[in-house]
Amino acid sequence: MSEAGAAGRARVQARTGRAREAFVRERYGANELEHYHAAVSPPLRALFADRSDPPGGWVEFPLFVEANVTADRLFGHGNDALSWEIGRFAATHNLGVWKGMFMRHMRPTTFMGIAGGLWGSHYDGGKLLSRAHGQNGLYVTIADFPSPHRSHCLSIAGWIHGSLEIGPRSNIAVDETACRVLGDDKCEFLISWDD
Repeated sequence: MSEAGAAGRARVQARTGRAREAFVRERYGANELEHYHAAVSPPLRALFADRSDPPGGWVEFPLFVEANVTADRLFGHGNDALSWEIGRFAATHNLGVWKGMFMRHMRPTTFMGIAGGLWGSHYDGGKLLSRAHGQNGLYVTIADFPSPHRSHCLSIAGWIHGSLEIGPRSNIAVDETACRVLGDDKCEFLISWDD
């Protein structure tokens, strides 16, 4: 973990934040994208405008939250629920042939184990843990994240759902079982599917 994550604040990769802008562009069109750009803070607007990455690619986590919350306020119901759909979109945004190929042939338990190993490539703080639950289920926990936010939890849940949809599974369910923002001691989801 870097100094930022250890100091109690998190950072996120710029590309992860920019996927929120791509969601608005693709889902709502150019006119609404202009409206979205006008509604966000100058630092977030600058991130969207400048396609070069900052040093290390990291930006402060509150910009990621702002990108989600602003989209939900403008195009959703103002309750962070649109963050789920944004995460689901992000699962296939810039998918690439490799992820699609892997998801068609990889068990969700294996995929989530790999996702946990790659967590630090997207978030500078916390970790993503998974453990099997029966034959076709698993628990996924966001652990030790320094600054939890509802839009982040819902975005991760949507990303998990969207990632599993790439493969041959059906009846995918991602049910939230705990959230630190809602007073629980962890953020956790129960994922289930049919092969």
